Amino acid sequence: MEATAVIGASLMIGSSIFMYILAFLAVMAIGGYLTYRTSPKRKQRREERRNQDNLN
Repeated sequence: MEATAVIGASLMIGSSIFMYILAFLAVMAIGGYLTYRTSPKRKQRREERRNQDNLN
């Protein structure tokens, strides 16, 4: 009886750690995407493309 409780508790702790890792990875991915989306290099490229379209 006690062994099953210990196994259940360790599984619960393990799955919660796994969920924290997944949440961390999701936050990192979203943060990286937002950083890339607003990066100065990309803004500059977008402006250059817009200026080139206006010239033609």
